[in-house]
Amino acid sequence: MRIVRSVRLWLKDGTSDKLYEVDLVENDALASDHRFLVNVRYGRRGALLREGSKTPAPITREAADRLFDSIVVSKLNGGYRRVDQPAAGLDAEPRGAPGDAAALGGRGHVLMARLEACLRSPWPAKELDRLVWRIGELRLAAAGPALIALAGRQGPARASYSLVWALARAAGGGAAPTLEAIAAGATETIVRDLARFALVSPLAGDARRPDGGGDLPEPVARAAQARNPDALLGALTDLAGREPVRVGNTLVVLGRMAQGDPALHAALAATLLRLPARPPYLIGLRRLFKHAEMADDAVLFAVTAHRFETAQPMYSARRSGSGRPYVPELRMAVPIAEVHGAPDARVGLSEATLFYFKRRIWRALRKRAEVADPAFAELAAAFLLSLRPQDMARPTTRTSWRREENGRWSREDRVSGPLARNWTASQLLCRNDPAIRLRYGSLTAQEAPARGEAPGTRPEAFPSLWDARPDLALDLAADSACEPVSRFGVRLLKAAPDFLRAAPPAALARLLRATDIAAQGIGFAEARDRLAAGDADPALLAALLAAEAPEARRLAATRIDGFSTLPWSDPDLALGALLCPHEDLAEPVLRWARERRVAGAAGQALAGRLVAWLLERPSAPDEGTEALLRLVRARMAALWSTDRMPLMPEAIEQLMAHPAPAVVAAGVDGLALSGADAGAIPNATWERLLGSPSVDVQSAALGLFGRLDDAALAGHAPLIVAFATAPSPGLRRAARPLVARLAARDPALAERLSRALIDSLFRSGPDETYPVDTVALLREAMPDRIAALDAGMLWRLLQARAAGARLLGSTELPNRPFGIFSVRQIARLGGHPHAAARHWALAAYGADPARFQAEAADAVLLVESDWPEVQDFARDHFDRWPDEAWTPATLAVVTDSVKPEVLAFARRLLRSRLAPADAAAQLTRLLEHPSQAMHLIATELLTADAAASEEAFEKLLPLARIVMLQVHKGRVAKDRMTAFLRGEALRDAGRAARIAPLFTDFSLSGVGRDRAAAILALRDIAEAHPQVATPLVRRPVPERAA
Repeated sequence: MRIVRSVRLWLKDGTSDKLYEVDLVENDALASDHRFLVNVRYGRRGALLREGSKTPAPITREAADRLFDSIVVSKLNGGYRRVDQPAAGLDAEPRGAPGDAAALGGRGHVLMARLEACLRSPWPAKELDRLVWRIGELRLAAAGPALIALAGRQGPARASYSLVWALARAAGGGAAPTLEAIAAGATETIVRDLARFALVSPLAGDARRPDGGGDLPEPVARAAQARNPDALLGALTDLAGREPVRVGNTLVVLGRMAQGDPALHAALAATLLRLPARPPYLIGLRRLFKHAEMADDAVLFAVTAHRFETAQPMYSARRSGSGRPYVPELRMAVPIAEVHGAPDARVGLSEATLFYFKRRIWRALRKRAEVADPAFAELAAAFLLSLRPQDMARPTTRTSWRREENGRWSREDRVSGPLARNWTASQLLCRNDPAIRLRYGSLTAQEAPARGEAPGTRPEAFPSLWDARPDLALDLAADSACEPVSRFGVRLLKAAPDFLRAAPPAALARLLRATDIAAQGIGFAEARDRLAAGDADPALLAALLAAEAPEARRLAATRIDGFSTLPWSDPDLALGALLCPHEDLAEPVLRWARERRVAGAAGQALAGRLVAWLLERPSAPDEGTEALLRLVRARMAALWSTDRMPLMPEAIEQLMAHPAPAVVAAGVDGLALSGADAGAIPNATWERLLGSPSVDVQSAALGLFGRLDDAALAGHAPLIVAFATAPSPGLRRAARPLVARLAARDPALAERLSRALIDSLFRSGPDETYPVDTVALLREAMPDRIAALDAGMLWRLLQARAAGARLLGSTELPNRPFGIFSVRQIARLGGHPHAAARHWALAAYGADPARFQAEAADAVLLVESDWPEVQDFARDHFDRWPDEAWTPATLAVVTDSVKPEVLAFARRLLRSRLAPADAAAQLTRLLEHPSQAMHLIATELLTADAAASEEAFEKLLPLARIVMLQVHKGRVAKDRMTAFLRGEALRDAGRAARIAPLFTDFSLSGVGRDRAAAILALRDIAEAHPQVATPLVRRPVPERAA
């Protein structure tokens, strides 16, 4: 016994998970031809399979092959899939050419036999349509003559939709006359349209017919001729509002026209992607989908399938339970029977119809994949590429209960991913994923814990077909903005390492520009490996420069830094460097432009390509494009700073005639860099450039203006000065070197201009950068005028409220000696808003400590600065002063502050530097201090000698009331104040009379501890000074009997 053929089939549908195995067995012990058996095994996957046989007695090999193929075909038609050879046909032998009956093995023979049978005797129409449809699916070329004969027998008027489908796909160009007859004589519109589409599609081959466009409304025809998706969408929308009945046929005609026009094909696809799957577009979308399915038109198939996969049903007849379902969009119930089939119906796409299309989309792909049709990968990739980020839903989690094998119930979290409701995408990406549960009833996918391993190890459907097209994997990874699709492409690329290693730099550039970080990562890894192996291909470096990942750009910049001839020796790399928009490459590219020269031929090629790029810019560029153009202009100026830029006059004229001002500015720069004589430029050109409303054009014209000699430039002095003070920062910076030349030539002009500019700094500028630009202009163009400013003007500048005046003063101050200002002025500069002024003041303190100690009362004003670095310097500097420098007046300046950080420093000074003889004077000042932070230090200075004067005692009483009436704070200060007042009251009767009312008030308020201390103090005062009135009444202790 030996097994001749064997097939293993698998079916997973909801909770059903079954295997079916078929074996063709030869019994070697039998000598006759009847020695073959067909045995089967079937059952639930994971369980013991049941065995059976389809042959009670041995049969011949031919009969066994037919029976074997019949069993396999019936199971495949029932939804089973092969798991032993997922991408192969039914036979174990190698396949022939697609559509060859011999290559299709038993299936092809069976279909051909049935087709011949229906030619011999009539078949039921339904059975015949199923047969020819399957032949068309397989593109069985051997069936072409029989199909043509069948069509001839039926006649054009009776030709069915399935027959046209089969003729177009199986017979191709050979069926062109038959299809023409059907297109002219079929009774059904959908059959005629399908035949017409087949004649203009690539299926017709050499017999392909041109299509003139048919009956198109004039606005739609104009938009189609312009190949503009926006115009086409607008024309169709307008047509839907005026004549909705014509929309469906218009879309069908556009689909035929697009078959021979790639530009219109792309525009139509972009338009369809924006049309809703709603009447009146619904009919046209349905027919275009079927036409694209027949012709394997990947793009049209994808966009029409996308509209159905992402659509929502208008109504559900199943839920309504009647013939008048409620349509939420119309806010009314609609009698479906009355509007069904009407060309102008407002209702369409029921839930059942939507589910039908979703199943049909996936079936069209699955049937192709099961016979290893190469069109599967192209159609599937196009559909996945049509998905956009907005097509993804927010993932949701639902908890359900499931019963375990031991009978217990447990909770299970089921997650609906971003593409859970996209049935085709879920099948393509997750069909073999054990963690995904495909729900065939609701056409959704849910993530659930895996309960066993699937036969395949990769989650996607038909992985071997994807492995055969790694180029499509590159498209998915690089071009898809939908993360699950891009990650799928990355996974396929990782499974094809040889393809990625052999990919050209342009392919890596696409990966590096991808939106998905995983795609960028795989492209960067490959580029890094190539560079590590010594490959310094300029095209690869250009791809890295244009990458989205910063590490990729850094890698390219590092490699370019190591080669002195790069990047300007290669035209592609040079143009990529010049046009790089990323901020992290702004400095390296500008440095390469300044330090590395471009050779003659390379420079000419680069200049030509740069001009071509500039001319392609739109007439109204966005902000990003304008910013890039300014970067390119700066790099041009650096690259051709010493050599002339090789530009022809015609190219410069084209640039200066461009409608975008930013491009015109680049043309003016090119005119200057090409070495043109500025003196020979006509006045009309100067007036046009300098009078342009664009700041970019004006600044470029000023750069060209600078090529005039000094004498010619002086004649335009008023205009240049006006630009130097213009509201635009770009114009001010461009005019600055010209003003410097004018000032050096005309001292009188420099004097007048410097006074005017300094006066303007005391006023508000037109923008935030005006002060910076004006100060830079004064320092660059008129430095001697700034150096001649006297101390009074400099102090006025430093103390001005205007930011520009303060900036000029702080800029000039470091150039002046420390003796220009007094100690008090220098101390005030410690709080200046500009760091340059503050640092100059601190340097003055450190340069001559004796000067500042001699005027200590003014010098210590430095502690009032709000800047932390100045405060740190002041504390450190003043701590080093000798004790004799800290006079009572100097200490008073510090202690009079109200800033917490200064008061902390003051308390430290009082505790360390206060002389006993000065305590009374300091106490008098501290008793008037408003800050509670100084109360404790005041109580430390309370002595009989310090408070001996009546002035100090009068100031003490209000402070005592404040300190004693504080709630839950100042405990030490309260105790000290109580003890001092009690002692003073006991010592002097006059003071006791003034203190007793305080203690009376304290005994009525405050916490218990303070009240008790006040009562005891009143008792002691009454005993020491009976004449002082107190609220206390002494009661005798009652006598008690023994």
